[in-house]
Amino acid sequence: MNSKPLSALGQLSRKALNALRSLPVRLIAIFVASLVVMSLGVTTAAELFPYEQNPVRFRIFVYGVCAAAVGGCYLAVRHLFRPLEDIRFGTRQIGDGQLDHRLPIRRHDEFGRLSERINRMADEVQRMLAGQRQLLLALSHELRTPLTRARLALEFINDKEVRGHLEYDLSKMQRMITELLEGERLNTRSRELSRLRVNLADLVMEVMQGDFPDEQERISLSLPAAPAHLDVNAARLRMLVRNLVENALRYNPGDGPPVKLDLEMGNGLAIIRVQDHGPGIEPEHLEQVTHAFFRADSSRGAGTGRHGLGLYLCRLIAEAHGGRIEVASPPGSGACITARIPGAPPA
Repeated sequence: MNSKPLSALGQLSRKALNALRSLPVRLIAIFVASLVVMSLGVTTAAELFPYEQNPVRFRIFVYGVCAAAVGGCYLAVRHLFRPLEDIRFGTRQIGDGQLDHRLPIRRHDEFGRLSERINRMADEVQRMLAGQRQLLLALSHELRTPLTRARLALEFINDKEVRGHLEYDLSKMQRMITELLEGERLNTRSRELSRLRVNLADLVMEVMQGDFPDEQERISLSLPAAPAHLDVNAARLRMLVRNLVENALRYNPGDGPPVKLDLEMGNGLAIIRVQDHGPGIEPEHLEQVTHAFFRADSSRGAGTGRHGLGLYLCRLIAEAHGGRIEVASPPGSGACITARIPGAPPA
């Protein structure tokens, strides 16, 4: 028996079924059904309440049927377009970085196929990012061993100038690897920071004295008079403060006003604000400066010996605490970076 006619018949039936499931056909069916209901309502009203004998009841009955038809049409259309709310919510979740979120497939019409495509896109992006992170972590771990050997080999170099240059380059590579690994740890969605009650004023002073002992005159420090206690991860907060101050010092002119570091407390929230007086950041780059390896322009990147991970780590640390980083750069006022760190862990 020839199977080609059966196959063709099956394809035609599937196409017909898909056509019946399509949104235009369903909308037309709803419109036609509403017209049929209203026409039947008028016919029934004419039989039950002839207009010449009882015009008031005739109008009430017809208006009631029309209102019911319009209400039913509204509910049917709302149900038909319900997947749009799922798509709106799902794309917002995926856009915010929750790549494990998937859209529910409620029907097999245009919205269902669109939801399936968005889910496949999220799967591909998630696999791509996972592979990228695995490669980055593997390379970072593998580079640590040759860097350690290179540092040992430096001890046998007698030329102080050459030794100094090599030591600087190796230190820069070592720090970049450390920051890459820290960034990947913080960037994991299942991250959960251990928190302790910390006096943030003391923490900021420790960073200033330990990491910037020779830069005291270039930093204007403002701390609250009362103890600034908050439940945070102290090690990560030290890194955040250090990176913010280091970034500001890098672009602050040597003969200009000092960098301003302010700590404010209020309503279980710590506000750490660092202001420099350098060239500033272009408005179109404000949202990108906290991305990995991003440099706003040559004046804020070239010759600094940095690789664009400092503010990226600050953003990840703030987000891991349930807070955020805000970047502002009014014309002629340098750059102002604010970290808002809540004391309660994110829900």
